[in-house]
Amino acid sequence: MPELHDYQIVARDYLRSNRRAALFLDMGLGKTAATLRALEPRHLPALVTAPKRVALEVWPAEVKKWRPDLTIDVVQGSPSQRAAILANSTADILVMGRDLFHETIPYAKRYQTLIIDEMSGYKSKGSQRWKTANRLQKIIPHLWGLTGTPSPNGLLDLWGQIALLDGGARLGRSMGAYKERYFFSRKTVFANGRQIPVDFTTKPGADVRIHRILADIALSMQTEGRIKLPEFTVNRVNVPLPPAAVKPYRDMDRDFVANLDLLGTTHSAANAAVLTSKLSQITAGFLYSDDQDGLYSWIHDAKVDALGEIIEATDGPLLVFYRYQAELQRIKTKYPHATDVKNEKNVQERWNKDELPLLLAHPASAGHGLNLQSGSGHTMVWTTLPVNLEEWDQANKRLHRQGQKNPVVSHVLHSPGTVDVVDWARLVDKKSVQDALMDYLEAPHL
Repeated sequence: MPELHDYQIVARDYLRSNRRAALFLDMGLGKTAATLRALEPRHLPALVTAPKRVALEVWPAEVKKWRPDLTIDVVQGSPSQRAAILANSTADILVMGRDLFHETIPYAKRYQTLIIDEMSGYKSKGSQRWKTANRLQKIIPHLWGLTGTPSPNGLLDLWGQIALLDGGARLGRSMGAYKERYFFSRKTVFANGRQIPVDFTTKPGADVRIHRILADIALSMQTEGRIKLPEFTVNRVNVPLPPAAVKPYRDMDRDFVANLDLLGTTHSAANAAVLTSKLSQITAGFLYSDDQDGLYSWIHDAKVDALGEIIEATDGPLLVFYRYQAELQRIKTKYPHATDVKNEKNVQERWNKDELPLLLAHPASAGHGLNLQSGSGHTMVWTTLPVNLEEWDQANKRLHRQGQKNPVVSHVLHSPGTVDVVDWARLVDKKSVQDALMDYLEAPHL
């Protein structure tokens, strides 16, 4: 078996020493390897839940590499096939996609350890996956949570994750109590006959207090100083809005309505949140219909053509992240040799063998788990930025991770003077909050 790095040994020993713990390890540092090596007989059998693609492709490969002495079953197939696996499995490790996580509840008593991979997906107490995890943690003795992005949208994201580990002992018994203690609202909106606080930010000094409270239950490590990765460069490629898009953009921005005369349609935005999405659609080249889901009017090819220039200039495979399905369809039409990650079963293997010259992926579905650093591919393009920091961080780490031999470039197609500027600033602000948390948890504490 491969040897662990020194920092992975620290992570392994940390898990062994704690029944309830979180590993906030930067993407690419090998959370799965450290976790697998942490498993001792007292931890088995273990139940793992992860994003679907990670469960199906990553965990079986990682067990084979890091713990070949352990057996693994993956819950998949039809409802009857899944039920049979859940009822009859005698494997040391049972892995299940988090979309079907609730099906494990009747079998919880047979497991000694619950491992939640990509725990940042459990920030909402109202989600079915959180409710399932909360039921299981009351039955299964050990609970380990793994993520490289614990607070992708700010420190409010932490409550749901930490509450699964300690029942609310550190951050409060409810999200409401957590908000009241550490945050204040910068504005309110009127809904259901009352003013609802929104847009929360931390009270002075609250971020430091939160960091201190979590220091004994979360181990944080970032890449810097542990492994030397090739240089990572973000290249913002200016793609000015073409004349055909300028008037619809200005009309929508000013009046929340855009009349596309040539296309015979009118598009509107009901509120500010819808407005920003509509403006992003225009910079991407289209507008979705107000009335019919999935239908859209195409306006321009500026970003799609800019992608073509990058394709021609790139030596080796190119990974392209899109935000909207309309973008995906347009790219596939203009570049028929492109492969959609959703339609390729062996995407990781084929990419690393340089068999996929142009790979298209949505960061929400392909941002976790895929290890695409072993081939010659080291360039990616964002046609439209995501609104979620976790998607941005995770997707970039598909190429910029341990094992990558080349400098990695992430091209961001950017229309100056548009909502693209706002989206970029939002990602940068969220990054600073998360980095502060990770830095504090990693530092020595008195």
